[in-house]
Amino acid sequence: MTTTRRMFALGMGAVAIGAAASAAHQAWLWRAANEDAPPRAPIPVFDLRASDPAAHALARRDDVAALARACLGELTPLMRAGLRGADAVASRWLAEAGSPYRDELIRIAEGTGVDGVHLLNASYEWGCTALAAPAPGGASARLLRTLDWPFHGLGRRVQLLRQTGPAGDFAHLSWPGAVGLLTGMAPGRFAASINQPPIRRRAPVDSATLDAGFAAYDAWRRRGAVPALHLLRRVFETAPDYASARRALEATPIAAPAIFTLVGVRAEETCVIERDVATHVTREGVASAANAWRYASFPGDWRAGPASELALDSAERSALIESWAAREGPPFAWVTAPVLSSLTRLAVEADPAAGTLRALGYEEAPGEEDAAIPATLQLDWRA
Repeated sequence: MTTTRRMFALGMGAVAIGAAASAAHQAWLWRAANEDAPPRAPIPVFDLRASDPAAHALARRDDVAALARACLGELTPLMRAGLRGADAVASRWLAEAGSPYRDELIRIAEGTGVDGVHLLNASYEWGCTALAAPAPGGASARLLRTLDWPFHGLGRRVQLLRQTGPAGDFAHLSWPGAVGLLTGMAPGRFAASINQPPIRRRAPVDSATLDAGFAAYDAWRRRGAVPALHLLRRVFETAPDYASARRALEATPIAAPAIFTLVGVRAEETCVIERDVATHVTREGVASAANAWRYASFPGDWRAGPASELALDSAERSALIESWAAREGPPFAWVTAPVLSSLTRLAVEADPAAGTLRALGYEEAPGEEDAAIPATLQLDWRA
């Protein structure tokens, strides 16, 4: 086994061990976050148009470290060594993939001293629900989106970052230390978000962990294909309109499958783009994304047991959110079960024609098994 492969195997093992250790740590984080919890705070807005996410992270080192602990758990010396090996492999892979943001990650890793910066920025593991549809009144398009992630504190710590690129300004919801883009709006151009699709089944036994390992290894071997989160940020920086954003999201080779939800400024500019690494299927008109292939027949499904429930949940979430196409209602009235769950950390409503974006952070509801409650005040932002 080559040195690089040994590093990769060690790193992936450490991530698996860290994920297991994180379960206990999450319970501690929840207690720390909810005992004597302060009143809900506003979602802060930061202007990075004359700066970048690296400078933002360096000014908030404690936040970067806290978020890394939330995602990876407390690390033993052995786990930390494995994580550093995996981080080195991720750094090399990002360089070979041609990520335009690798220099930012190097600055964050070196400036904060936080282990795992490259690895965390080279992977995405979350459930989400999103809708591309006309806005109420039919004069523009609207993006509705929830982000589900199993780490406490993310909803309370979410921030709105304003950035710019050759095509103009944009804003997106993020956290210190992240350089990719999950959910954003470019006023007068488009809004977009990303979802995780089902993982291709390759393990000889029923193991989601092994399947994820195979998927990670496939992405690591793939050269010249950018991480999907980095592609989405690049599109916000360079695409002047909905049509060019759609072309880039459809055609640019990516390192792992993804689902993009995209809306423009006109009511008819709405679509969901389901992506394999080199091909795509696009659904125009009213379209939704959860965590199953809805319009394509790409490889991948969720495993039996909890997996079959997850697949059913994806269909139910899509049906619920599609019922809100062009529908009037109070802000975030659509964020109800099953779109809302104990994992929900963020909800967003964006209308790029109007230049308006609303956001609300969520955390798990105390004493509830499958519910979340607002953890921030509602952000009403207008460009």
